[in-house]
Amino acid sequence: TPSLDIICEFYRPFFPGCELEILPQIDFIDFSKHAQAEKRINRYTQQPQYLTSFIINHLKKMRRQRQNNNNQELFCIGVTMADIYPEHNWNFVYGEASIDDGIGIYSFARLDPSFPNTATAGPCTDDERILILKRAVGVFVHEVIHLFNIEHCIYYLCLMNGSETEEEMDGHPLYLCPVCLRKMYSALGKETKHFNTIQMYTAILDLCKIFHFKEESSWYEHRLSLLNAEEDKKL
Repeated sequence: TPSLDIICEFYRPFFPGCELEILPQIDFIDFSKHAQAEKRINRYTQQPQYLTSFIINHLKKMRRQRQNNNNQELFCIGVTMADIYPEHNWNFVYGEASIDDGIGIYSFARLDPSFPNTATAGPCTDDERILILKRAVGVFVHEVIHLFNIEHCIYYLCLMNGSETEEEMDGHPLYLCPVCLRKMYSALGKETKHFNTIQMYTAILDLCKIFHFKEESSWYEHRLSLLNAEEDKKL
């Protein structure tokens, strides 16, 4: 299971000025029984899947209750290791967001290379752990950016490129292209006073080095060298 604490460490530099609170964990099995969750057995994996709409509706109710208690979140996001699907004619989905409601639900079930045999597979190798964490960070940040009403990128190789397969997902980098970076700068509105690209890249680079994201580390190091050179010219 990817560490939520580590994922949140990556969240912070991508969304400067946006505070993050981790709420208590929900017992998914108990919750799904009481919420009368609609579920099915996926015909390809033979594993249970849950319809996203019931989870999103629960998060809406939970958010309304918190707002009544003077909690003013911009978004409410759920993550689960259960496999999910958005409609009956879909095989699966990594995540789904209700932008108008500021609600998102994301599944990490398929990020494990051993899925759907995760329960019977042996311990993960170090390379597999790195891959799972990188996928989890990418999916989480990608889907949160959607909640800022930013759509899939069609311009460059970018974290916001769309994906429907593991191969496509693994081909996406852990950085934003110039177009989407500018969109995020604009979307943060009054928080843009916190938006400093050099500070952002430095923080992400430090994390990439700690968790052995080699390709991403090389990219951020190169970009920082270019940005710092531009800053030196201004002096």
